[in-house]
Amino acid sequence: MSWAEAKWTVDQILQKIGQAPNNMRAFNAFSVNKTSIGLNFLEPEDSYADGNLICSVAGVMVRMSTTGYPTNTSEGELVVDNSDLGKYATDAFVVEGLVEGQTYYFSAFPYSTQGVFNLSTNEVNHASAAPADGETVNVTITVDDAAAFNGVVITCVDETEPSATQTATLASAQREASFVVPIGHSYHVEYGAVDGYSKPENTHSKVSVAGATTDYTATYHYFSATIAVTYPVGAILTCTHGSTVYTAPDTSGTHRFVVHEVGTWEVKAEGGGEVASIQVSITTDGQSESVELSFVKIYGISRNITATSPAWARSDDAVGMSATASVGTTAGASSFDSCYPWSEIQRETLSTGDVMVKIPKFWFQRYREGNVEYIKIADKAATGFTLHPAFKHGGVECDHIYVGAYKTSSNNKSATGASPQVSQTRATMRSNAKNKGTGWSLIDISALSAIQMLMLVEFADNNMQSKIGRGYCDDNSAALKTGSCDSVSNLTGRPAGTDGKVDVIWRGIEGFWGNVWEWVDGLNFNNGTYYVCNDISKYADDTATGYEQLSYTGATNWSKSYITEEGLDTGNNPHVIMPKAAGSGSESTYECDACWSSTGWRVFWRGGVWAYGSDCGLFTAFLGAGSSSSGTGLGSRLLYIPS
Repeated sequence: MSWAEAKWTVDQILQKIGQAPNNMRAFNAFSVNKTSIGLNFLEPEDSYADGNLICSVAGVMVRMSTTGYPTNTSEGELVVDNSDLGKYATDAFVVEGLVEGQTYYFSAFPYSTQGVFNLSTNEVNHASAAPADGETVNVTITVDDAAAFNGVVITCVDETEPSATQTATLASAQREASFVVPIGHSYHVEYGAVDGYSKPENTHSKVSVAGATTDYTATYHYFSATIAVTYPVGAILTCTHGSTVYTAPDTSGTHRFVVHEVGTWEVKAEGGGEVASIQVSITTDGQSESVELSFVKIYGISRNITATSPAWARSDDAVGMSATASVGTTAGASSFDSCYPWSEIQRETLSTGDVMVKIPKFWFQRYREGNVEYIKIADKAATGFTLHPAFKHGGVECDHIYVGAYKTSSNNKSATGASPQVSQTRATMRSNAKNKGTGWSLIDISALSAIQMLMLVEFADNNMQSKIGRGYCDDNSAALKTGSCDSVSNLTGRPAGTDGKVDVIWRGIEGFWGNVWEWVDGLNFNNGTYYVCNDISKYADDTATGYEQLSYTGATNWSKSYITEEGLDTGNNPHVIMPKAAGSGSESTYECDACWSSTGWRVFWRGGVWAYGSDCGLFTAFLGAGSSSSGTGLGSRLLYIPS
């Protein structure tokens, strides 16, 4: 034992001159640069015994040696005698003028206010380090085809101290650069873009280590890929990746971009306050991609067809939207009022004097994934969407159709304040409608489907009697004249009065269920098999000629049976919504509406009549009568398709 340690031991035993401090709480040494070492340290706390102060810490003496740790306060070289306790806990004390690569040994000797030193050789009182420069970062680039390579900027980004960021310009003849990053700084290397060449990915962040050397190599490949774009005429088209932006030279609606970098490119069309964009992944030289942009809006709903609840979930652009119907003077509200096609559904009085509801064309999807059915309406043509057949009869497209605002009256008109025309066969009413002129007919299966989809997407529920109104259907004894809903706010809802004793209206179409049944053309039913047609010139009864058979069937024994599933045709007619299964439903479950059927050739009535109550509704279907049928509770609704 050295004399100093022996003296310290004796002093502790005899307590002649006081108590020595405890060991250091922290003591660390680290390289700052090639000639400096930093020290961080924290002195011990005061010592107490039975609540009494026995040692008050005054400071610490730090000594340094190149041969080993100093063992007392006279060995080695004095580095610092610090009495400002805690001063260097976070901010380092820097020892300068040292030799690069030489290891330096530091001992800490904390002392009391009585001048008693802690001479313990405990490792917590020792620290060592060797001065070293920061990390050397070497960057080398290779170019597989240098013919068009005109230079590139390489950046060593100092994430800790951005002002210390370094750059170097490399070219075909000079393809190496070297940077030195201060010790402990985080950094990464960024490779500049060169037109016509793929851009290497930036390196991951790394912390600089004293004296370390890190080598990075990156290759610039000559690269060319194409992105062909179809976009709305008049829009400004751009193609962007990072800081690289290409702009189409015109607004013609088609353009082919040539890109020179791998990665995800954003192709964007902007015009008229609308924006449409798509991400295109480019991975290989020579890759060719084709994309279509549209400012399309899609309003969707979905529902598990096995669920008893009639509610649908909203999807796509319909998420968060809602609709409520008016009751008397209390106005409802619909988020869809400003959304095409609903925004352009309106009443018009045609030159014939008929009050009609104009419905603009739209595109749709109706499909299932497992048990979940999806119905989506798009305001513009879009990939995966089909123009609704209501707007393409006999192969001829039209921008809109007109549906009678009212039940057809006795003078074969759609007019307010009139009694519905009844007691005629479908063939007679079809003939009467056609006699009005070119484009006139009875409402048909495609027009019915368009209205059903528009209502469903807007209200997201099969139970339209609960959402809009029961209609004129509860224990009434005779038909109601048209026009009772003319004053309903927004022309959606019902008048004031007892629900079930007043008519109902949706966007100007009055009495779409209840009051009197409506003939529907373009659909025939034979022993459970559905046949549909979308060519008005071919509409006829009791025939499959000119008609297409649906992939699903109905039953022949429905009798006021509540519908549990609407079929979905897997052929050309997914728009047709007709009963597939019925019997176990109710007025508030599944489709919420009833159906009837029988054997043999049958025609199609829909909607219900003045005394059928909850059996009435948007999907109510009567398939139990022959083509010769008629009655006082059976009427029609006009359809006009402009040429």
